[in-house]
Amino acid sequence: MQLSLFTDSIHPALAPTNLTSSRHPIHRWVNFIAGYSPEFISACIREAGLSSGDTILDPFGGLGTTPVQSLLDGFSCIACEANPYFADLATAKCQAALGAINPDEVFSTLHQLVPYKGELADIYSVDALIFLKKLIPETELRVLVNARLKELEITPNNKLFYRLVVSVILELTSKSQTDGIYKAPTTKKKSNSFQDALLRVESQIMADLNLITKKHEISYEIIKGSAQNLCQSISSIASLCITSPPYLNNFDYAEMSRMELYFWGYASSWREITNKVRSVLIPNTTTIPINIKKNHELYAKELSNEFIEYVRPIIDELKIRKNQRAGNKEYYSLIFPYFAEIKKVFIECFRLLKSNADIHVIVGDAYLYGIHIPTGQLTLSLLQEIGFEKTQIKLLRNRESRWIQSKREGAGTPIGEYWIYGRRP
Repeated sequence: MQLSLFTDSIHPALAPTNLTSSRHPIHRWVNFIAGYSPEFISACIREAGLSSGDTILDPFGGLGTTPVQSLLDGFSCIACEANPYFADLATAKCQAALGAINPDEVFSTLHQLVPYKGELADIYSVDALIFLKKLIPETELRVLVNARLKELEITPNNKLFYRLVVSVILELTSKSQTDGIYKAPTTKKKSNSFQDALLRVESQIMADLNLITKKHEISYEIIKGSAQNLCQSISSIASLCITSPPYLNNFDYAEMSRMELYFWGYASSWREITNKVRSVLIPNTTTIPINIKKNHELYAKELSNEFIEYVRPIIDELKIRKNQRAGNKEYYSLIFPYFAEIKKVFIECFRLLKSNADIHVIVGDAYLYGIHIPTGQLTLSLLQEIGFEKTQIKLLRNRESRWIQSKREGAGTPIGEYWIYGRRP
């Protein structure tokens, strides 16, 4: 197989981005910058030549790009997502892709809302309330709080779709700019009133749902929790795997959803976000739990001697540079945990895939204290060690000049994003 799926679809540089999501029903409701394109999913499906009844696998489900597009293309999907908020919204989008939601109940409820009259401190912890008040005008927050409370009255099968709609409105009412992917309370943007946001969201969602036909012959499963929970699934059930693991030192997927985690009550403090969310994520940033940092060397036992031999000099150099920098970030403590956990997930993918099934992976390189970490090549080597055959890797794009900055000493070339292919024998 030659890695050239995009000659009739989109430019390869767009494959690992969310830039085309705004063109697609359901996908455009909620996505984030770390996502990849629906076109990439469809191209992989076409290339695999799947048959009716085949199932697609994504161990890093995110906000549902792979499962949603799989369903829209007529195939069942199994996905796993560790961030509980992301998992809930991905589930809601899958329900919508099957035509299995009732928008009339949701929007009728929201149009009748009035501001919450009680004490906000009765709803939120001190930490959560301080943070939310920095992001959302109190007049709008009080309507949103009533929206949260009204969720209890929504039909069970409609609750997650309701949560998705309110979450999109929550974002539109925020007065704080998103800096990259993180909410920056001190950076202001124009906020929408609850009613204006509701009308805007309702218009887009209803237009999209008019394009969707109900599907009964296919299904989805979103497994909430660590991707290692895939071990509970039976072997040889998937005919194709399409995924993108968290990039090393790229985004803190708990911090990026902090507003929503607080608003819905998934967590009530920074500590709870770490204990409930970060603890089950792939350890890809220095905000990982302290116990992982302290025991990072123990993760080496999951990796081959050849792999350890390659990354050990990188770890040693990162320790040296950590002591030379004012920030003192312990980047060295990420290397073994990150790749060990990624390897465990791909071992499960190997087990779950049928014979001759393809795997497609999008991943990006990293620079840590000016040291290049060739994550693409290292991920390729992990797939080869696990037993995937016919492996290939292709550079899709360089991640722009902003990645070559003076603070990234030694970053002589842009960070690459790669498409990795393999086949289970």
